[in-house]
Amino acid sequence: MQQSKVLETWVGLFVLLGMAALFFLAMKVSNLADLHVKDDSYRLFARFQNVGSLRERSPVSMAGVRIGRVSSIHFDNKTYEALVEMHIEPQYNTIPTDTTANILTAGLLGEQYIGLSAGAEEEFLKDGDKIELSQSALVLEEVISRFLFNKAESGSEKSPSLSLSEERTEPQHPAAAEAPAQPKSQDMAPDKTATGKHASAPSSKVERGKPELVEKSTASKVKRSE
Repeated sequence: MQQSKVLETWVGLFVLLGMAALFFLAMKVSNLADLHVKDDSYRLFARFQNVGSLRERSPVSMAGVRIGRVSSIHFDNKTYEALVEMHIEPQYNTIPTDTTANILTAGLLGEQYIGLSAGAEEEFLKDGDKIELSQSALVLEEVISRFLFNKAESGSEKSPSLSLSEERTEPQHPAAAEAPAQPKSQDMAPDKTATGKHASAPSSKVERGKPELVEKSTASKVKRSE
């Protein structure tokens, strides 16, 4: 009996430790452990067209160092933008007025946070000031849709040129390709002239011989008459 009671107490302790570990992990993941904001912190505001998955209590960092938290996110009915309120810790009170607020992602699929990029102005932001320069969150669905739309446009622009090139390189009709090439009349002309020369040569010789025969016949007739 005593051994079973000791075993039960150890099992109960392990269960309690496991529940405490899960509670601590949930507090870290949901940022509830850092929910407390110092009373002497000051507020900054920024407007974004799209906050993505940014949530309250998301960190606000500068140069990779957390300097505050997002306290609230509201929708502005006049400008149709998201108004983000940030609580910055009091020791970080030298933020230039031309600072840029960007919504970034911790890793590929991690939580989103606000990253501040310091400007070059000598004046600093104070409590209640608004950050004029901001960049919205990068939504993965919008990036994919833009890529597919640009791909479709480029394909539609290339298709007319491809069709024209295909028409130019269209093969001839098989009957026209198989028909033998007929000889040109100019190629036959030299043969005709050559045969004409050969044919006219004997006639010229005969014609040249005719006067001699006539002279001989006349001479024989004169001798006979004498």
